[in-house]
Amino acid sequence: MRKLLAAGLLVPALAVSVSAQEVLKIKKLTVAEEILTEETSGEVREATEEDIKITRQIDIGEILSNLFPEINHIRKGGTANDIVIRGFGKDNINVLLDGARIYGACPNRMDPAIFHMSTRQVAEVRILEGPFDVENQGSLAAVVNLISKDPGEGKGGSVFFTGGTFSYLNGGFDAYTGNDKVKVLVGYSKQYSKPYKSGEGKRITEYANYKSTELDHTAFDIDNAWFKTVYTPDDNQTVKINYAFDEAKDVLYPYLMMDAVYDRTHRVNGEYYVKSLDLKVSAYWNFVKHDMQDRWRQSSNMSLNPSLGYAMRTLAKTKTYGAKIEKGWNISGIKVKTGIDAYLRNWKADNRIAMMMTMPIDLDNRGMIPDVDIKNVGAFVKGAKKAGNFIISAGLRVDSTKSEADRNALGAANSGLYDAYYGTNYSLSETDTYASGNIVVRYNLDKRSSVYIGFGHTVRVPDPEERYIALAKPMSNPNWVGNPNLNPTKNNEVDAGFEYYWGMFGIKGNVFYSDLTDYVYLYKLETGPKPAMSYTNIDAHIYGWDFTVIGMLTDNVSVEAGAACQRGKKDSGNYTDSDLAEIPPLKTRLAVKYDDGTVFGQIETIYQARQHNVDSYLKEEPIKSYYVVNVKTGVNMGSRAFVGIGVDNLFDKNYYTYLSYKRDPFATGTKVPEPGRFIYMNVNYMF
Repeated sequence: MRKLLAAGLLVPALAVSVSAQEVLKIKKLTVAEEILTEETSGEVREATEEDIKITRQIDIGEILSNLFPEINHIRKGGTANDIVIRGFGKDNINVLLDGARIYGACPNRMDPAIFHMSTRQVAEVRILEGPFDVENQGSLAAVVNLISKDPGEGKGGSVFFTGGTFSYLNGGFDAYTGNDKVKVLVGYSKQYSKPYKSGEGKRITEYANYKSTELDHTAFDIDNAWFKTVYTPDDNQTVKINYAFDEAKDVLYPYLMMDAVYDRTHRVNGEYYVKSLDLKVSAYWNFVKHDMQDRWRQSSNMSLNPSLGYAMRTLAKTKTYGAKIEKGWNISGIKVKTGIDAYLRNWKADNRIAMMMTMPIDLDNRGMIPDVDIKNVGAFVKGAKKAGNFIISAGLRVDSTKSEADRNALGAANSGLYDAYYGTNYSLSETDTYASGNIVVRYNLDKRSSVYIGFGHTVRVPDPEERYIALAKPMSNPNWVGNPNLNPTKNNEVDAGFEYYWGMFGIKGNVFYSDLTDYVYLYKLETGPKPAMSYTNIDAHIYGWDFTVIGMLTDNVSVEAGAACQRGKKDSGNYTDSDLAEIPPLKTRLAVKYDDGTVFGQIETIYQARQHNVDSYLKEEPIKSYYVVNVKTGVNMGSRAFVGIGVDNLFDKNYYTYLSYKRDPFATGTKVPEPGRFIYMNVNYMF
């Protein structure tokens, strides 16, 4: 254990494994490390190998939220948890899969990008917080990259199973074969669950308007299949190709008015790397189709045509494809990386509301997202130079982004919404050209400890929903209409921090201040035929801090503690409340671990403070504080088998995270509680 933690204090990764040979690394990069990793060892902590293996492994979003206090998850249902990093969410953070862009199809983010790669496919998660990514367009406040496993040489694989409370099942296999030239990996996993119960003993379906016959409906049923091959013709060249298919069926979202009947995803990635030239060429394509309906809700009883089975439905599709060329250089001792990339994102969503209220209503909202294309071309350069104990790094990026909606995609109900609220003062086509960049100075106190300060400027173009959503709602319910006149959001941010290590203990901390110009924010339009929810640009700022402590207490016992807090304030706009919405409060984590190489155990506590800094304009309500305890243990049975058990929410607390409800076009306003006591067992066998 002492050797493992020593490695953790020296190696810049939080590495946790799903087996003795298969390691899922969660690598949280600091602002200077991202450019010159070999010169900045000791940047982040490394936990023991067992951390992921003994979790419920439902999704990556929830795992990250439990490990890092500055990362929070948005609880919508039993799975598909979206993430918020330091108060920034949605498209304000970039989520990549193997370096490729992917976007969910649901306008309510039922299927966030991080949901489209299952836990078992992931080899490493790289997280860079702040506006310090110039390799990808639009990384306003953070970038998260999920990297899939490569196949190994020889023959092998694993069979895995997790079973737990609320009929939760997660099982599957992966297998590989290969030699020094060609390697192949295939895998399959399945997840299934009934609705979980809260700490007060109620199923989450009882908090929303589900039919009495559907209270015990399947909460999610997910199949994942993947394939990856690596071809190495010689020591100088590597070709990687991977394909993945995901299908999520019957996924319940109590905080929304509808649920996902299905969500199907196809992903293809290709990469060619030449070592001697430090040249990488990559390309990708992905497609997501999403069908959400209210067929399991009481509202479907009001269907205009009972044979439809629903009163509300949205069918959405999105596809993204792109390419990138990257080249490394060494110019007079300065490490430089250059690149050019391009992508196209297309998004179309058709909605229908067909119900019998006081009068028949049949709203044709085709083009709710009106076949929007986002086309981007960008180029970047970044470099780093070591001078004595100093490391100076900088990056610059230039992008041109065209956003365009198709008026012909609109339906009968929503075709006049833009004119009704904006007259002739708008355009459905916009081109934005802009630059991003950063500079970071780090001073190494010794081989492991350092201090740093950095400034970054990034730009994020409004997404298709923010500019172009067009949804006519029935009766007095407010319409939803995008704002075609939105400006891109600019983030000017300063980060400063330190990392200090002594003996078998280490501490790191970071503070940041983000000044936001033209921040995209929800706004109520009072003009037009009736009030409508839309988006506007405001100026705002978000600031906060986080710290982590890790160390050895004995040869077999270690401790890990962390805390994070952030605040957000409006600086402009016609609002009566200056607090920004959906900014998580103080959150802490403390874990004590035991590991003798065979037996592993952990007691973990997570605390979130009461959030009273809420936006009353958007009808946010304060959320009470909570404190939960999780216990886990596991046994390595030789080098091939592992058995573990765990209990999350040991004392069966009834509590809510601050991000448990949202104000989306189909939000119910229902607060979704976290799971009550959750008992589970993990079994993994290597072959």
